[in-house]
Amino acid sequence: MKNWQYFLGCLALSAGIWLIHNLSHMQTDVVSVPVIAESSIPGRAARSNEEVTLTARCKASGFRLIYLGRKTEPVVVRFDADDFTPEEGDYFDISANQLYRYVNDIFGPGTSVESFLFDKLRFRFIRELNKKVPVRVVSSLTFKPQYMQSGDFSVQPDSVLVYGPSDLLANIEAVNTKSILRSDVKGSLHGEIALDVPDKLRVSNETVSWALDVSRFVEMDAELPVSGRNVPAGADFSIYPNKVKVVFRCVFPIIADPTVKATCYVDYNEFSKSLTGKCIIRCDNLPKGVISCSVDPEVAECVERL
Repeated sequence: MKNWQYFLGCLALSAGIWLIHNLSHMQTDVVSVPVIAESSIPGRAARSNEEVTLTARCKASGFRLIYLGRKTEPVVVRFDADDFTPEEGDYFDISANQLYRYVNDIFGPGTSVESFLFDKLRFRFIRELNKKVPVRVVSSLTFKPQYMQSGDFSVQPDSVLVYGPSDLLANIEAVNTKSILRSDVKGSLHGEIALDVPDKLRVSNETVSWALDVSRFVEMDAELPVSGRNVPAGADFSIYPNKVKVVFRCVFPIIADPTVKATCYVDYNEFSKSLTGKCIIRCDNLPKGVISCSVDPEVAECVERL
């Protein structure tokens, strides 16, 4: 009796070893997996409203094929919006050729697809209420001495679609970034930052890329005359003061001397619409390399004698 038990035990062990060895090898079989698509198609829901069955001839270990064959829960796969082709109504198609890029996301690692048993898959993305608004950069920057930003932040994308209830969308004029914090800056900056999305809303992009040009500068100052612009012929137009102090901040090294080329003026058209005769003194003909300029005083008293 003991010999028979020993024999049966060895037989079971051998069968188990054979089965494990066999299932560990790569095999080929047809498997079907339910898929729910996620994407960022403009004006559409973020997720398809129903699952679609994807069938393919796959090569994987026997264990993996058994797992895929028993899978009933849908797998959520994020697809690039550019891979979809819009069809009639709310439907969007993705070709079998495009799906090869998502094999690992659909079937998991260690699985290769020999062929898909269809030409395309069709998903339904319903329309969602949305509003396009600009992205607004929030930042707190400090610069090392004689360094400053030489332009505004550039953001990509510079606007996003916001999705949500109409009453909430009505109050959205822009979407802020999370705060960009930097100290002792002495060179141009760039990076990626998340958006600060209000509750109960979603956006087409959760992050944006940003860049900021920073330059070393030197200051130059000059006393420049203030002239009138667009003054009618024969008009007796006077400006007080007729000279102002101008401070230029220029990229280092200096490309061109702004104290020679720059001019200061008051626009007569602005004066003609003014009730007080006070007009802003503006700078013009700034050469390349000037980051900013300030005028002291900023406002002139203007008089026209009739």
